[in-house]
This record gives sequence, structure tokens and C-alpha cells, in this order.
Amino acid sequence: MNNKEFIAKIGPLAKAEEERSGVLASLTIAQAILESGWGKSGLTVKGNALFGIKAGSNWHGKVYNTKTQECFDGRNFETITAGFRAYNSWAESIKDHSELLTGLSRYKKVVGEKDYKKACREIQAAGYATDPNYANKLIQIIEENNLNQWNAATSAAGIGVSGKMNVNDFIKKLYNIKNNYRTIYAWGCFGGIMTNSMVENKAKQYPYMYDAATKATMKRAGSQGAFGFDCVNLIKGILWGWNGNRNATWGGAVYASNGVPDISADGMINKCIGVSSNFNNIQPGEAVWLPGHIGVYVGNGRVIECTPKWTNGVQETALLNHGPIAGLNGRRWSRHGKIPYINYNAGYQPQRPSTGSKKTNTEVAKEVLAGAWGNGNERKSNLEAAGYNYQQVQAEVNRLLSGAKQPEPRKSVSEIAKEVLEGKWGNGSTRKSKLEAAGYNYNQVQAEVNRQLRKPTKSVTEVAKEVIAGKWGNGSERKRKLQAAGYNYNQVQAEVNKLV
Repeated sequence: MNNKEFIAKIGPLAKAEEERSGVLASLTIAQAILESGWGKSGLTVKGNALFGIKAGSNWHGKVYNTKTQECFDGRNFETITAGFRAYNSWAESIKDHSELLTGLSRYKKVVGEKDYKKACREIQAAGYATDPNYANKLIQIIEENNLNQWNAATSAAGIGVSGKMNVNDFIKKLYNIKNNYRTIYAWGCFGGIMTNSMVENKAKQYPYMYDAATKATMKRAGSQGAFGFDCVNLIKGILWGWNGNRNATWGGAVYASNGVPDISADGMINKCIGVSSNFNNIQPGEAVWLPGHIGVYVGNGRVIECTPKWTNGVQETALLNHGPIAGLNGRRWSRHGKIPYINYNAGYQPQRPSTGSKKTNTEVAKEVLAGAWGNGNERKSNLEAAGYNYQQVQAEVNRLLSGAKQPEPRKSVSEIAKEVLEGKWGNGSTRKSKLEAAGYNYNQVQAEVNRQLRKPTKSVTEVAKEVIAGKWGNGSERKRKLQAAGYNYNQVQAEVNKLV
């Protein structure tokens, strides 16, 4: 078993244990790697023991005796023979490891800790191992093998194997907060319910931002379950794992976790990559900034930001650098850039609407003119990702701009299919390109062509006589053949019964 296979085997077990016990999966895996030598130690091979837990007087399970090195003076190692807990499986070993940490008060700072570096240092400080470099070794193993991807909290936060949040998850979480939670702008808050105590504490911390009227407004909103964010803390709160947990101080977010520091709006834009004042090349998921304020561009000419302006809280606004959008407030931003804690590699993929909910080309063209779908390549990719034909929409945009009359209604799919059968649209790729250029859905037309080709030409009585003559087979074969040819099996069979 190689190193990759070892991690793949114990990763799911460690993640499941984190969800049950609160012991960080990356810590568990790193300890297993270090203690077992990637599963190759004699203790692991012969005793299924991944962690080298000593078998004390309170242990009533299997015991495996072997030599080990201990460092009692912080400098020198000596070899001793000790008894270690042994198990029937690796899963049993991982479970016992979690129960050891959750069962002893000295490990209380380890259990529930979401920052892997802190967890590693706390487990060393609690005396798990005598090696003075134990924590540093664990941290190095976690980082070299990207073990944070197995953390249950990290997975829930949308943090992928790159150690960064996927841009699609990031935008979905922004929309989730905007659409499904009551929010209010609260300076210095990253997603906590605005209880009276929360408001008073923040007022002491930032007295210049919390006057009497502001506090009253926040407390009233908090009594209705509102979560408090400020502009940059909306971004950081999501990256820190905010999940709407009303029982957690910060809605499930863990301060300065997932490698994301606590920085201001101006500090965030300074860390961004490819910062530019040219908004023609902006991509969904990028930060948009003006002095002292920050938001996130979510595509289609829209921004999600947290501000006390307008509706006071997390809201969708128009990116006026691209143009106004009917029904939305908006602002012109100074700069934009890629947030370094976001993975943009996959690119943002908007949700495709269901077939029944798609708008007409004219409706979409009007939205394009209102700035709702962006410009240039962004517009093209957004329209195509949403299932629209870019050329058709753009042609309608041009028609609306020119003031030309609406073209005559197109023919039905059935009519076009008949023309295809008459040879008017060519064959193969030629047929496909001609149909699409004329604005027809090739797959729909071709399906109708196939249906018309299967249209029955004989009467039910004629087919029934052929069945009796043995031309259509028996049982399920007969049924399949009749249906494939476009006949109603039950009608034909009834006619057969009548004739015989």
C-alpha cells in the first residue's frame, strides 16, 4: 500500500470520527501517518494500532509489546519496551483514538479545534507524545499531504483539495445568505446573531460605530433572528465556515480559520490577485472594492455586498461599471481582483434553468440591454451556461436596438420535420448547422423526424393479421417490435383476440 492509498483508506474513517467526536480529521490522519510509519510499523501490521497508545491498567483489550523511543528530558531519546493497545481493525483503532482524546480533560483544547496548527500544538502541550518536535512534524505532514481536505468542517465549508473554496460554492453561499437569512450590517461581526449582549460588546469595541439609534436597530433586528455582518466579514465569515448555526456564537464560523487572516476591506483588496480598474475582464467570484468598502461580483452585472445603505444588510446590487439594472440599486466600484482564498480554476458555472422556466430570446435580450448578462465573452459564457443560444439572443439584441419589427412566427417543429423528410434541410452536419442557424433546436427537430418515420402506415386489423401469421414474434418481443414501429400494442392484441 503506497502513501496515497493509505490516506484514501483512513481518510473517510477519520472524517466520520470528526463528525462524531469533534477531533479534527487532518490531525487524526497525520498522527496515524507519524505513529504508524504510513501503516508499516510492526505495531500496526501485527496489532492494527495506528497511534501507539499505551496499554495502561484501565485497558482491557488486546496488548502488543514492542520497543519504542521516548524523550524524557526534551533532548535525548532512549529505547524502552512498552505495551500498546491492539485492535481488530484500523477503524477500531481510530475510534479508540477519538475516545481517548474526548475522554480526558487534558485534551479539551484539542477536541472541537478547527485550526489544524492549533490542534497539533495543543495535543503536544497536553502530553500526547514526548517528542519536542511532535507538533511541527504533524503540521508538516498535514501541509505536505493536503490533509485538510478530509476535515468535516472544511468539507462543509466548501474547501476543496486545493485548500481553497471553489468559486461556485462561494457564490452559492453568498446567495444563500442573501436569499434565506435575515441580516443586518454590523461593524466587526462575521455572522453572529445580534443578541443584546453581542450588540453591547461590539459597542464597547467600536463606540464610534454604535450610537444609541444604531444599537436599538440592531437589537430589534437581533430579536427577530438577524445575523450581523460587515462588508469584508461577509467574505471572511463564509471562508471561515459560516453555516447559519444559530446556536454558535458566529453562525458556525471559526475566527481566522482555513488559512484566511482577519483583514480589513482595504487589506483584502491588497491581497487580491490581478487587481485592475478595468471592469471589462471581471470574473464571477472576484472582490469589488472602493476605499473602505468591499463586495463580491457574482456575474450577470450583479454584486452581493453587505451595507447599511438601501435595505441594510446582505443584498444584491448592480455593478454600475457595466451599467444599471432595472429594480436594483447599484454603485460604481474602483477596483476588482481575485480573492487569494478562492479557487477560480473551474470557472463559475451558473445554474441552468429548467426547460419549462426558460425565457424567450426577446425577454433575455431585454435583460442583456439592461446589463443583466455582462459584456463580451462574459455575456456569451453566461448565456450559454444558462442554456441559451448566444447568436440568437444577440441577434434579438441587435433587432431591438435597430427598432426592426418582430420577424414572422417560425414554423412548428412538426412542420420543419416534414421539410427535413422532403430533403429541404440537407443531411448530417449540414442539416444540423442549417437548422441551428435558423434558430431551431436540432435535437427536437430530429426527434420529431424519427417519430414521423415511425408513424404507422397499416391499419390495426392489417397488423393483427400479420401477428396471427407470425410476422411480429411472440410475448415481449412482439410488444417491443410493435411499439418500436409506432403501434399501440394493446389495440393490436385486442384485434388479434377478436380475429382468432
